[in-house]
Amino acid sequence: MLRRLKYTLVADLCDAAIRYTPLFDAPDGPPDLINFAGGGDYRQVGDNTVALIERETGLMPGDRVLDIGCAIGRNALALHRRHGEAIAYAGFDIVPFGIRWCRRWARRHAASFRFDHADIANSFYNPRGTLSPAEYRFPYEDDSMDLSISTSVYTHMMRREVVHYLKESARVTAPGGRLYATAFVLDAGARDALGQGRAAFRFEHVFEGSRVEEAGAPSVAVGLDPEVFTETLGEAGARSVEIRPGSWRGGAGTDFQDIVVARF
Repeated sequence: MLRRLKYTLVADLCDAAIRYTPLFDAPDGPPDLINFAGGGDYRQVGDNTVALIERETGLMPGDRVLDIGCAIGRNALALHRRHGEAIAYAGFDIVPFGIRWCRRWARRHAASFRFDHADIANSFYNPRGTLSPAEYRFPYEDDSMDLSISTSVYTHMMRREVVHYLKESARVTAPGGRLYATAFVLDAGARDALGQGRAAFRFEHVFEGSRVEEAGAPSVAVGLDPEVFTETLGEAGARSVEIRPGSWRGGAGTDFQDIVVARF
């Protein structure tokens, strides 16, 4: 309930403050009051994420990058610190005040960075949204991106929605491009960890073809079968799909969440 209030009543206040006042202006990131990008230090987590993306995908200056679920700009600002405007950046998110903050930041520091609001319905992040995530068409042309990234997005979406997003990612990714995503992938190793009680989650409940942590709030944490990624991306033209286990399983990992890397 408190989280929903944050993204309705409080969100309206944040949106107005961002739009009409300089209270939340900052070159290095939003104040904690409006930061919904997740746990940890905003700048450090962003820099670490970009370093991982570079290592796994070969991200380099000149790339056209799509940031799916860009939130309030954590990856965008980290990419800008690393590459400036030598990359062509576009990001979209469903939280209106997050996009407003990003656009305001971009006008001052990275005029070529593009931020789009997707009015997709979500019980927590955009309860007034009008669009279905399983039908939303990304507002970008075919083959217009070299790299699509989605961090901590598919951990909150159901199977049918993720399949659609992956197909859209493939549509906008040019031949030779890459995809980088994080998720909770329920492959054999993850299921062993769950069965032994070593994992950070239980994923005991089933909801819309996915395993979820909380039956009453299914989008809080979602586990997905590996075929969601391997088969969907393979059918969409990926030459390879690799899954890197995350430490959420109870062992060592490149990151907390599993990492999915596809090459087209």
